[in-house]
Amino acid sequence: MSDNISMKTELSRSIIERYLERKLKDTEILHHLNEVNDDDRTANLAVFIDSAHHAKFHKAKRKSLYIPEVGRTRKEIESKILEKYGIVFYGPLYNSDREKMLKKLAERTKRELGLIS
Repeated sequence: MSDNISMKTELSRSIIERYLERKLKDTEILHHLNEVNDDDRTANLAVFIDSAHHAKFHKAKRKSLYIPEVGRTRKEIESKILEKYGIVFYGPLYNSDREKMLKKLAERTKRELGLIS
C-alpha cells in the first residue's frame, strides 16, 4: 500500500516539476487542493515551501480564513500567498494563463501551416 502511495506522490511531483521546469526542493510540499491525490491537474496543485506552512494552510482552511484571491494582479496574489502561507505555486492562478498560451500556440501553428491567415 505504501509503495502505491509513494508512486502516486512521485508521479505528482514529476508532473509539477515538469510544469515548473525545475526540481522541487526536498523541503517543498506538494498539495492537492481538492484533496484527491490522483487528480494531478496543475489547476489542482499547490507547492508549499515547507511542512510548517502546509500545516498553517490546513489550519487556516479549517477556520475558513484562507482566501487566496487577495490583491489585484497575479503578482500581488503570488506575493501575498507566499508571505502568508508559504505557497510558491498555486495552480488556479496559472490555469487561465496556460489556456491563453495554448490557444496562441495553436493559432501560430495553424498560421504556419497556412490554415488561417
